[in-house]
Amino acid sequence: MRNFILFIALLCVSLFADDDLFSSGLLSAKKGGISSRSSVAMQPSFAESPVDSNYVLGPGDFLDLMLEENYLSVQVYPDGSVAIEECGGVVVGGKTLAEARELILDLVAKRYKRDQCFVQLAALKKFKVNAMGAIAQVGQQLVEPQTRLSMFLRQVGGTLLSADIEDVQVIRGSDTIHVDYSAMSTKGEFANDIMLEQGDKVYVPFVKMGQNVTLIFPGYRTSAAYQEGRTLQEYFDLVGGFRLHNYGYKALCVREPGAAPRWLDISEMSKTTVAPNTEVEFSVQEMLVYVGGSVSYIGRLPYNPSWHALDYVAASGINTITGTWNQIKVWRGKKPEPLYLSVTEDQILPGDYIEIPKSRYESFKDFTLFLASLLTVISSAFIIYVNYK
Repeated sequence: MRNFILFIALLCVSLFADDDLFSSGLLSAKKGGISSRSSVAMQPSFAESPVDSNYVLGPGDFLDLMLEENYLSVQVYPDGSVAIEECGGVVVGGKTLAEARELILDLVAKRYKRDQCFVQLAALKKFKVNAMGAIAQVGQQLVEPQTRLSMFLRQVGGTLLSADIEDVQVIRGSDTIHVDYSAMSTKGEFANDIMLEQGDKVYVPFVKMGQNVTLIFPGYRTSAAYQEGRTLQEYFDLVGGFRLHNYGYKALCVREPGAAPRWLDISEMSKTTVAPNTEVEFSVQEMLVYVGGSVSYIGRLPYNPSWHALDYVAASGINTITGTWNQIKVWRGKKPEPLYLSVTEDQILPGDYIEIPKSRYESFKDFTLFLASLLTVISSAFIIYVNYK
């Protein structure tokens, strides 16, 4: 009798212990042998926008199933199917979430009460996107679900300096979506920042050789595709010049093919167009022009790209009695040589020295004064010599 009572007591303790283990979730098995939700390790899914019932399932998606009192996590296999223990399998790949939910509920209704079963999306699938063209990293890239084009381009290391960012192409099936990435990043046109889908291919074209405009900043060089009628200000905006550090640009040098370099003020960017294959270099140095000769104010003047030699001479106050217009000379370069330029038409460059020579009358007067002084010295010396003798 004592052994029988001891056996009954041990049996009760074991039954209570089993109930505690099941109720505390420490066991990984449920009724019918179905695994608990905690047996599947998944990272949380972060979605930019809500995922509705029109979401199309594919390999890599995870589904959470509540089957009466049991919970089950299943993954969509590469063939698009899911397997549910003790119920069988069903193909949900390519189906919307709403369609897949109906198929799964029809399947599990053979064993469970349909009104006590529920299906929800647990984690979104990752997928690969093929990227080619003027980007830092070419090839297939694994992307997170709900990845936008701008995020993907940053993921591949950004675009190259020779990229035509005005025509980024997203090939989706038989269609090609053209995206102006420059307008999206500089003007905030977020509608163009499309969300990538599985099977997409991204191609960033190169700018054609000789059909570009190069912009040179201190320590940085970039280019943009040439477009007829586009101003320098538009090229500056196109390459994201406002995102670069502003060193206090005061002027820019425009070097067009087959033409002499010309200097412009920053304020003239919005009304200046250039030819293809032009280089535009931004300068932070103060531009000066030097004036000397028969003027009232000898020295330097701030460079003005719209001024000619006549303007600088007028600003220096030429003395029309002693100076002359027709013999103005401009000294230019590291080894200066005199240039006889038109005072009203030819361009003056920063660093030029404008010399206003004296008139012929003044030169003759100076020469006669020099001769008179020389004769005075010679006569004085002769008189001293004679007296000494």
